[in-house]
Amino acid sequence: MKVRAFLLGALLTISQSALAANGTLLFVPLDDRPVCLDYTVESMKAAGWDVKTPPREYISGAIKKGEPDKIMDWLEENGKTSTAVIASSDALIYGGLVGSRTHEIPQEILQKRADRLLELKNNTHNQKVYIFTTIMRSPKASGAPVEPAYYTQWGPKLFRLGALEDKSELQRLHRKERKELKQLRLDIPKDVTEDLYGRRQRNIKITETLLHGIESGDFDYMLLGRDDTAQYSQAHREARAMDILVHELPKGKIRFFAGADQLGLVLLNRAANRLQYELPLVNVTYAAGVAGATIPSYEDNTVAESARQHIFAAGAFPVRNREKADLVLAINTPKNGKCLEASNQANNGTVTPEVANFAAKLERLTKHDYKIALADVKYGNGADNALVKELFNKKIAYELAAYGGWNTSGNTLGFALAQGLLTPKMNEKDKQYLLEQRYLDDWAYQANARMKVYQKVIWPQYWPNSGLKDEQLKGATKAVREEILATAKPLMGEKIKNYKITLPWNRMFEVQVEK
Repeated sequence: MKVRAFLLGALLTISQSALAANGTLLFVPLDDRPVCLDYTVESMKAAGWDVKTPPREYISGAIKKGEPDKIMDWLEENGKTSTAVIASSDALIYGGLVGSRTHEIPQEILQKRADRLLELKNNTHNQKVYIFTTIMRSPKASGAPVEPAYYTQWGPKLFRLGALEDKSELQRLHRKERKELKQLRLDIPKDVTEDLYGRRQRNIKITETLLHGIESGDFDYMLLGRDDTAQYSQAHREARAMDILVHELPKGKIRFFAGADQLGLVLLNRAANRLQYELPLVNVTYAAGVAGATIPSYEDNTVAESARQHIFAAGAFPVRNREKADLVLAINTPKNGKCLEASNQANNGTVTPEVANFAAKLERLTKHDYKIALADVKYGNGADNALVKELFNKKIAYELAAYGGWNTSGNTLGFALAQGLLTPKMNEKDKQYLLEQRYLDDWAYQANARMKVYQKVIWPQYWPNSGLKDEQLKGATKAVREEILATAKPLMGEKIKNYKITLPWNRMFEVQVEK
């Protein structure tokens, strides 16, 4: 018996040493926004992973461009002793997500950077290389610095031009639409369209180069994200063409779906699961109504298809039998399939019968010890107030494995899924911290405090939504913190006072929540 006990102890020690020997994951984010960098790295570290990122001064930020060549130098140097690389090609070629939309980089430099990325595996002792890239978005309205300056004037018309061009290739335009398309082509200055479409073409050419990295084995896996791709848009038009190329590649090495900011954490999950030889099983369930057939705002495919693609991308596998699942991905969709903005008056916290029923379902699942990642995609850019209220009233808000309710449906779904898959390796303290972070950000801020600060502070004083000056930033941050605390304290208690709230990109679009 003593010999068997010794052998068992030795095996456990070896097993633990093997896990510890998985090594370091090198991670290059899109930019330094909290969801792309800090929240993502915190999630992986909470699950016990050693994640290293380039020096922050190399990474694209609110007022600084990224340093692609310096980041690549860092990768090649550190990759010789790490286990895997998970990197944004947008950061390594254009300097970041914003850089991909605004750059003036000559094609030969872009190509040189792409070629160097294709050589990364050879230059890092043949380690695993996971890449994520994006199709350039088509926003309905935007402006500098996250888009070229002309978007302030021409953004809505540029979006409409792309939408009609896309629609004209898919179905016959009505007479009124044909007339509108003709007029848009006349109205928008030629130098504007040449700049926009020239950049888009350069980006597409580079993406096609990177796709060959899957064929050649230079990349072990690639995620291709469609950033803000409406059903009819220039981005959707380009995605249709790209989809043809993607379908010619092995599905086991590439996935193509809506979203951008969640891709880093999803791909880090895949790397972690492959390194530990794990294949988590995920069951998907929905709120009643249109459910998985919902096509969310800013996206061009159904929630069901997005969920399926994200599960595969994260290195997991979808299953119908819930009893066999390691994780249940519960998705809160609107009953009628139409996703409104979280700032809409309909998101007033009234608990409707369908909200009560869905919350009751979540309660039953938690009582039967199912691990649940809740993707709250009923509204765009913020949580469902009624559902969050029910989670706390039923005392299951912290029983969830993960929660998400931010930005686009793909952002929310991918992040919640990825955090949920990581939680079995987290302690309870870290899991609760990540949940509190998401409730304060996605619910208290995005669905509530943000609009209140706009109405009480930003708009009355004619302050900008982004590019806040020092005194404006100080005033806005103070107001944001006050509104978040006022919203969250009744449900979350006094402990939320320990959190630091900042506006890291000097704008109202996102906050950073940290202790």
